[in-house]
Amino acid sequence: MPDRGARGVVNVAEINPYAPRPFTFTEAAICLRDSIHAAGYASEIFQNRTDITRRTIVLGALPPHLSAVDQLDPAKTVIYNFEQLGNAVAVGGTDYPKWLQRWLVADYHSQNISWLRNQISGARQGELRAFELPIVPSPSLRFRPELAAPPTVDVLFYGSPNPRRTHLLDQLRAAGLSVEVVAGAFADELAPAIHRARLVLHVHYFETALFPVARFLQPVVQGVPVVCETSAFSAQNDWSGSGIVFAPYDQLVDACRALLAEPDATTTERVRQTFNFAKTIDFNTPFERLLRALQQPVAKAIPAPPVPIPAPTGPPAAPLATTQPRDPGDVHALLSTEEIEAILAQEASELPPESHESAPPLKMVERQPGKGRYGALIVALLLIFSVYTIWMGMRR
Repeated sequence: MPDRGARGVVNVAEINPYAPRPFTFTEAAICLRDSIHAAGYASEIFQNRTDITRRTIVLGALPPHLSAVDQLDPAKTVIYNFEQLGNAVAVGGTDYPKWLQRWLVADYHSQNISWLRNQISGARQGELRAFELPIVPSPSLRFRPELAAPPTVDVLFYGSPNPRRTHLLDQLRAAGLSVEVVAGAFADELAPAIHRARLVLHVHYFETALFPVARFLQPVVQGVPVVCETSAFSAQNDWSGSGIVFAPYDQLVDACRALLAEPDATTTERVRQTFNFAKTIDFNTPFERLLRALQQPVAKAIPAPPVPIPAPTGPPAAPLATTQPRDPGDVHALLSTEEIEAILAQEASELPPESHESAPPLKMVERQPGKGRYGALIVALLLIFSVYTIWMGMRR
């Protein structure tokens, strides 16, 4: 095993608005860190911060968090994209692909990279630097082992609902299967539901149907069989030969029933086959390619997208300066050119000193009794009041 840290440091930074609770990218961050360790590098996971002096792979860089990422050094930063690009609904917004063009990009799927190259203007000239980097399931995802027990739920589904997903889950229930639906739970918070399940089901949300490897990391490690809707696999990571069961949408109910009817030995072998397949995924080769690309400067600087100027909401206002004389009694009248120049001249005389000159010391307010317009009268009244107070005190 390579000496961890002997080849440098590559950290992983997760943007997590719910920290310290786990979030969407927590499991992927753990797997990336462990794969980097196995490749002989030191690596640490940061949440919502990072060591800007080190190379860092950033997960979760999506609106509205892009401004924070823009503070990082592009020469030390890799943006990992998990979105399914090319959908009718742009998850990251229409400016997200253009924003990615400014960074070195790692992606779990080659189809995303091809879409970026075809869509971004100038990408064919080599301005886009994007590379496939697989996410390999790590044994660190064996959360909550004390909960391991005979499962009590036939099918577990986790993810955001939509009509096609809800319809299929209703079909499973109509077929007599028990179904648990979980949303908003990740990593160790998702583990109890995974331990309860006899199988994990995935139904695609987007029409691109990319194989969502990040959703299966924990089931593969926890030893729970998976049924997945037919998927588009990445060029370098084809999971069709694993133990995962793939079926078209209209055959998913039958696929779940068939897997649940398998003998225990067959299911155990399927789980073992999936885990062994995950161990054969080559992480080191694409990772080294990514690091070499990070060392190379961008051939052409890609400026930040310009900020659009809002359209005027009314007719232009009258000019602020005029050569006509102004009535001194009219506070709403426009200033003349001469008056504006006089104001500017006065302000210029009160500007702070240049950076190479020392500033004059601040003058503190001095208060001297007896000085000023009413000073003598006030002092006399204070003396009379003091004498009166002493005289009344001596009479007692």
